[in-house]
Amino acid sequence: MCGVICALVMVIMLSGSILPFATFCAPALGGIMLMAIAMECGMRLAWICYGTVGVLSLLFVPDKEAVAIFIFFFGYYPLLKAYLQRIHSRILQIAIKLLVFNAAVISMYAVLLYLFPIQSLVQEFAETTKLLLAALLAMGNVSFLVYDAALVNLLHFYVIKVKPKLRQIL
Repeated sequence: MCGVICALVMVIMLSGSILPFATFCAPALGGIMLMAIAMECGMRLAWICYGTVGVLSLLFVPDKEAVAIFIFFFGYYPLLKAYLQRIHSRILQIAIKLLVFNAAVISMYAVLLYLFPIQSLVQEFAETTKLLLAALLAMGNVSFLVYDAALVNLLHFYVIKVKPKLRQIL
């Protein structure tokens, strides 16, 4: 099952290079797929699959920004969420999730702009004002909170609808 889902995530990541709007969607969907591995095979194998898909994506996926988005955030966040859900204080839980998101986004773009510069990305950031970048980060935070809530709903859907059917097949 792990190999099949890893292959499916690789197909999703590769298809993200074909569709222009999929730079963010493909890594997010790929990370969601890793939740099934965590549910069926355990967190250890899910983390191994995350690493495997990350390395394979670096090697084969042409859209390096999508690869970075997967590696720096969307690939591991659905797995990390299982640990963050154990925090009892809802306010502290949301604050830590937002801290993780912002640290991931800022460090990812720092790496993509300064350590391994992608010229199109460097040019795009040079032409964008600081105020617009701050507004984009704020919108990213709102989008992240929606994504986080959607993960809960997808997990419930998986447990109620998909997992019983999967058990029948296996």
